[in-house]
Amino acid sequence: MIGTRKLAPLLSYAERAGAKVVLVGDDRQFAPIAAGGGFRALRLRLGASELTVNRRQVEAWEQRAIDDVRAGNLEQAIAAYAEHDRIRAFEARDDRDRALVLDWWQAHQTGEQPVIYAHRRAQVDQLNTVCQRLRADHGELGPERLAVGDRSFAVGDVVVLGANAKDRLNVVNGTTAVIVGLEVQQRAMLVRTLEDDPPQTVRLPGWYLDAQVRPGQSRRVDLAYARTDMRSQGRTEQRALLALDGAEDMQGGYVQLTRSKYRTDLYLTVGPEPLGPDTERPYPTREARAPEELLDRVLTRDGSKTLATDTPDLPDVRRLSTRQLRAERDRLAALRAACPLDRSRELRLATMRATEAEQARQQARTDHQAAAEQVAALAGSWRHRRDLVTARERLLLADHALRTTTGQADQTAERLGVLRRAQQRHLGWMEAHDADLRIQERAVAREDAWRRRVDQRALALDPPSWLVAELGPVPTDPKERQTWRVAAAELDGYRRAYGLDDPGPAKHLGGRVARDGRAAVLAGPLDAEQAGGARRPTERRHSHHEHGRWGAGPRAGRSRPAAHHEPAVAEGYQRLEPARLLGAEPRRQAPGRRRDWQRVRVALERLGEQRYRDQRHRPHQRTDRLAPHDLGRQERDGR
Repeated sequence: MIGTRKLAPLLSYAERAGAKVVLVGDDRQFAPIAAGGGFRALRLRLGASELTVNRRQVEAWEQRAIDDVRAGNLEQAIAAYAEHDRIRAFEARDDRDRALVLDWWQAHQTGEQPVIYAHRRAQVDQLNTVCQRLRADHGELGPERLAVGDRSFAVGDVVVLGANAKDRLNVVNGTTAVIVGLEVQQRAMLVRTLEDDPPQTVRLPGWYLDAQVRPGQSRRVDLAYARTDMRSQGRTEQRALLALDGAEDMQGGYVQLTRSKYRTDLYLTVGPEPLGPDTERPYPTREARAPEELLDRVLTRDGSKTLATDTPDLPDVRRLSTRQLRAERDRLAALRAACPLDRSRELRLATMRATEAEQARQQARTDHQAAAEQVAALAGSWRHRRDLVTARERLLLADHALRTTTGQADQTAERLGVLRRAQQRHLGWMEAHDADLRIQERAVAREDAWRRRVDQRALALDPPSWLVAELGPVPTDPKERQTWRVAAAELDGYRRAYGLDDPGPAKHLGGRVARDGRAAVLAGPLDAEQAGGARRPTERRHSHHEHGRWGAGPRAGRSRPAAHHEPAVAEGYQRLEPARLLGAEPRRQAPGRRRDWQRVRVALERLGEQRYRDQRHRPHQRTDRLAPHDLGRQERDGR
């Protein structure tokens, strides 16, 4: 819980002195009151050794539930507490407090030493007053009272000290004690500590009790039957009773759930808050919540602190140009690629191998010890000299096996440590960047997709002249028009994003349109020369028409042409050249631009393939048929 303003000078002093600083803590628990986040930042950057065995909670199911809370598996954790009857829900806060105090009193009478934890100080004061009155009514407190501030104390009260006096009184903030004597005239209090071994008796003089307390500061002495969740950090209780009303956060809930060794009970207020004296009606109105919903809200509200340098700067993607938007996309992709590899699978295998190697070493050590004891027992006996020779041979084999298994166990342990540190770096990177990175990636992807749709509609309504010259006019067929819009938007967006000038005029006849109103087809992947020689478009179409009938004609015995041999272009057009429109394909050093380049090429090829299919299935004029007047002349000639 050390603040950044205290941690930074400490690390500077240690660096100048050449010393080593070992920080012990848990950033999943309460953050410091002042500016914090230093411990978490160091853990994410440097990694940390973690305690994986829970020795506080006794019940195995509760240990698993705590692990689920820490890992974020809240449904399993809440279900475990509900299954063991640890969750009680109440509509009103007064009903909850009455049940809470009643259970506390029953546990107190059985000697369980229960402690109540709540979030607000006002609620803690109210519960402390009720618990003290309950003990006084049953004769557990002395008759004399000593007023300290706004509190009065009696012999037998359990108190917590709220100020440090290590040098003069050997007490610190948070020390728990029981009052064993009062000096009302001298204004002194005699207490016996409960957490020291052995317990010590301390006399608290008037200067300690009557010192001035600043607003918001803890009392010098306060009752300890109920505590705030902040004061619970670092403590171990026999039994804990938690008063939850939804104002807590993830860190506070985790701290409260992990305090008790034997039993933790949750008391929830799920009903709406009562109206205040000056409130006419609640606004906004709130219905009663399910206990699972309230716990889920508490355990998902993050109250941790982060360094200012680790706070992500989220740009407004709507204000970015297309070039800046794609640069931001590439930056996020590069940051995602910098994530250390996930070594969880290798870590599981290494853990299994390390366990097996350790078991083998333990077995070899046991065998070696047994062999050594047998040699010691037979040594000096002439009668069992043969058995002694056999025992020594067995000892040599056991010694060799012990050295071998020890070396294997050390290697597997070293490998396990390397993988564990690598996995910690991966988990640290994911914890530091994954959530914010997902938000930024989603925002950039949505904005990019929205702009592509807008560009498609805008280019279809008012296409630039160079785009019409390259792709032809906007088709009238709905399916082909959609493909044209995609190709046009991709081509225009790529050229604008990467600062390419408008290409020169294409070498074709100026945007000729086919007879059915659709633009002429683009070239396929192969031009005319690659397909087998330069021919006119009419000859190429006639050739394909002849090849369409595979079972008839003089070409019936020939094999079918390859599927990728496509026609060069429609009449009046030449093949689009990606190198002329887009430039050379970017190298792998620019993966974002390379993907954009390939995406444009695919869109153009798809447009060309669709127009090629339409061109093939469009009815053509048979050039091998004679004109009507020629047919009549043949009939007259009798031929």
